[in-house]
Amino acid sequence: MAITDKQLKAISRLDIYDGPNEIKDGNGLIARVTPKANIIFQYRCRYNGTNKRFKIGKYPHVTLKDARAIHKQMVELKEAGRNPEIALTGETDFITLKDCLDYWFENRVSTLKEGTYVLYESVAKNYFYPAFHDVNVETITAREWMCWFDDIAKHNPRMANSAFSKLRACFNFCKSKFLINGTEMEKIKQQHVGSPSKAGERTLSLSELAKIWIEIERSKAGTTTKNLHLLTMLWGNRLSELRLARTEHFDMNNDVWTVPPELSKMGNTIKRPIPKHVKPILERLMNIYDGYLFPGASLSKPITISAANRYIRRLRETMRLPHWRTHDFRRSISTICSEQGALPHVTEKMLGHELVGVMAVYNKHDWIGDQKVAYEMFADALFEQIQKELSFEKKNLNL
Repeated sequence: MAITDKQLKAISRLDIYDGPNEIKDGNGLIARVTPKANIIFQYRCRYNGTNKRFKIGKYPHVTLKDARAIHKQMVELKEAGRNPEIALTGETDFITLKDCLDYWFENRVSTLKEGTYVLYESVAKNYFYPAFHDVNVETITAREWMCWFDDIAKHNPRMANSAFSKLRACFNFCKSKFLINGTEMEKIKQQHVGSPSKAGERTLSLSELAKIWIEIERSKAGTTTKNLHLLTMLWGNRLSELRLARTEHFDMNNDVWTVPPELSKMGNTIKRPIPKHVKPILERLMNIYDGYLFPGASLSKPITISAANRYIRRLRETMRLPHWRTHDFRRSISTICSEQGALPHVTEKMLGHELVGVMAVYNKHDWIGDQKVAYEMFADALFEQIQKELSFEKKNLNL
């Protein structure tokens, strides 16, 4: 039964009201009545996967006729996939989360390194942009933010913590440019969101590395994907240092790979030798590709980080090994080379780390020769282990 103006006037004259706390008008429009006979029009619906109540206004300041007109606009907006609140505030009267993200990407993230941009873009597309459509970002409550982060944390606690950090950077930038005054997210502390990433502890043994090498070789992936990960295992580089590498970065005459500052995490130039086990693989790649040595779907663009990570996830699912990731190759090669006698400053240079203290200021040597010795000892041990693993497999098959 529809609400009547006569009914609302009668209730508004009362000092105390003990009737139903909601009077329905149909299609989600209700008049909510408090025990003190205050009447508030609301639109109740399901929006963005959650049950919502949008306050239309208080009677009699907002008449029943006005409430129905606003409610009609809200229904139309919702059916179009837009926020019903726009009927109250006007589409251009507030800044949305999307507005903040677009501004941040255009004016700040676009100035960062390509790898950082790709990472931020991936997180934004998967988590930020789908959230809080057409909502004034300054009116999203701290409770709503926390519930949203908690939903992410249910599936990936570390991602929730990382997402908080990135979104906070976005809002801080927008505040510094006076795009917004602030958000309620400022009330939340990062330590209360998900769980922070921990320093890596996983070190793969030679046997584990050999098993992974064999699985990569046997996989049906393309030349680019296979060689990217095999060379990363032999060099211990950060994946994007090699993923974004071009032919001109490799001096095949002097056997030196130079990672330019724009491709290194710390913005430093990294020099690594090209060991004897690596050189034939590089030469084959250079005979196939120009420009990027590890192209993706387009020969003019490198394989994406998401494609590389997706391949490793699929490979990992086929193996009976404790959880590992590509970045663990770095810790593993440093540990194994140290066990084989490589000195700390050499393994640090192999990983592309800057030295610390006074040495970092005055000593710019790269120890290319010492690096090469360490790399080749590591590779010799790895390939010896690969032969052992293959022999063991063959022996088991013959039993």
